[in-house]
Amino acid sequence: MEKKFLCPICKKISNEEVFMIDKYDMLVCPKCQTSFFIEGKSPLGRYKENWKKNAEEIFPLLRPPLRQNDLADLRLFFLYEDCYHTLLIGKYNASIVLMGVLLEALMKERIWLKLGTYFRGAYGDCLEKIEKKRLMDVKDIYFLRKFKDKVRNPYQHADDAQIVKDVGPMEVFPVLIDVSKSVDLQLKQAIENARAGKLKPELISATDPIVRDFVKREYDRKQAVGLFNRVYDFLLDANMKYFGQKEYDEHHKKFGTMPEKGRASQN
Repeated sequence: MEKKFLCPICKKISNEEVFMIDKYDMLVCPKCQTSFFIEGKSPLGRYKENWKKNAEEIFPLLRPPLRQNDLADLRLFFLYEDCYHTLLIGKYNASIVLMGVLLEALMKERIWLKLGTYFRGAYGDCLEKIEKKRLMDVKDIYFLRKFKDKVRNPYQHADDAQIVKDVGPMEVFPVLIDVSKSVDLQLKQAIENARAGKLKPELISATDPIVRDFVKREYDRKQAVGLFNRVYDFLLDANMKYFGQKEYDEHHKKFGTMPEKGRASQN
């Protein structure tokens, strides 16, 4: 017979006997949502449920999924898929970082196609090479530079304060906790006081370490879909302008037809 557990929080705070539910690798209270991990059980079921829920919410907001034959370069397609699927499962920070990787790879492929050498510089160096050699239109260079300054650099270097600096001040309710007494009861009382207007909120900067991690997580979720769609549009436009069959024919005529010819050297 499966052993059942009462929620200790509901019992302590409300003196209610609420049985916790066994959910994959966790015990979850159906009333207060308190949860505990169960040692030895796999979290995969919980992960899959969260991935499915997030994907169903995000999918309608994204551009239509691309197939392999939609992009001329296979590497760009695989990196696009990394961005897309990471976004679907709710890993927004990772997806945004990968968007920068995708755009960097796009620039390197353009340099290789036009100059016959594989460029090993970072994003900014690639962009300077593109601009100096006039390998892309001005408006595309502007997009790549703006993405670098506003998105790629702060995310690549985990500069969370820079990322959320334009988010407005956050309301927090200051609560002094006496560790010698029940923390749960003190928190419950604080919530009731806040709802009743007895506890007044204070404003703090979104960059404050107290709230920054929570603010950034929500900020990433709001920004990631729009960013992805703009990168998607840029990718398809660049594919038509810079990676057509004519471009590859010219490359092969000038540099030869060996698959990796020129990729072993740097600019």
